[in-house]
Amino acid sequence: MLPSARLAFRHTLRRSTASSSAGGVHDRSKTIGFIGLGAMGKEMANNLLTKTMAANSDAAVTFVVHDTFEQSITRFLTANTSLHPKRNIIAASSPAGIAKLSGTIVTMLPSSPQVEQVYTQENGILEGLESYASSNDPQASTLCIDCTTLDPAVAVETAAKIKNANSHGVFDMIDAPVSGGVVGANAGTLSFMVGSDSTESFQRAEPYLSLMGSRSIHCGKNGNGLIAKIANNLLLGISMLGVTEAMLLGTAHGLPPSVLAGIINTSTGKCWSSEVNNPCPGALEGTKYSPPADRDYEGGFAARLMAKDLKLAMNTAKLEGVPTPLGQLTASIYEALGGNDEYMNKDFAVAFKALQAAVGREEFRQGREKV
Repeated sequence: MLPSARLAFRHTLRRSTASSSAGGVHDRSKTIGFIGLGAMGKEMANNLLTKTMAANSDAAVTFVVHDTFEQSITRFLTANTSLHPKRNIIAASSPAGIAKLSGTIVTMLPSSPQVEQVYTQENGILEGLESYASSNDPQASTLCIDCTTLDPAVAVETAAKIKNANSHGVFDMIDAPVSGGVVGANAGTLSFMVGSDSTESFQRAEPYLSLMGSRSIHCGKNGNGLIAKIANNLLLGISMLGVTEAMLLGTAHGLPPSVLAGIINTSTGKCWSSEVNNPCPGALEGTKYSPPADRDYEGGFAARLMAKDLKLAMNTAKLEGVPTPLGQLTASIYEALGGNDEYMNKDFAVAFKALQAAVGREEFRQGREKV
């Protein structure tokens, strides 16, 4: 990090502990905290910040961010403070710092271990909430909105700890995993699947979610949002492999990718994986879509993340004894892709490239002969 950037970052950390906002008393109810500025999180935070500031000229409105990587924070602050001069956009040195300052907190983290760390471990959100309530306003209301895709059991347990942190019952947490990927996060068109024990908490979260997405669905109690997301991604993984095999079959026999994709997308095989994110390079040529396959699978939803979600799906299915034969096969394939240095950070449609490399191999020819 450049010296000037490092000084700016440290300055924002000092400002984050201040009690004033725009020359006045800091108003916690008008402060939004955001933790997790990764590929998805930074786009979501950009939309939440930009639209919040555009809709509200109140100088007390404050946006506070935190991430484990200083460079992510510095990039976010550099980009947004220039776009929104004289507005309160600052950084906190820990999740606890975010909790002390913010009445609404949004988190977008990799998975279960990170959620546990950010919420319940040392210098976490829980510690910050307890500290603030005991030393300042015991009635301070805080809503935590976790958009991470994680183990539903961990989400429910974490939410219970947050809700029970204050005897006055003014702390709440909901799960709100998303669908739409980095493209949807950038465009502000994400869909949120919300698990919340109370309708009131969902209604309180909805205005914030609407600034980052186009749709929010209340799926029921805490954890249900994650069940919905995991079920959706189970189907997504299965459908991607189905489209991959169909495109491989047709192109291996000489069908042009765009011709085959055009047939599939006007026939019964049509799905998102065929129409929008077709795994075969050139398949969507001439359409309005530009899938990662046309960029050597750069961008999009990483294969390692699909592997993570499918593992969650398999574990969740076991809890209720749900048979998932296709899911198990799909999970095993993405587990291999997610552990491969060449494929792990590529879009999950890279399954096409991996299987295409196997076309014509001796072991596959032997398999055909046996059949």
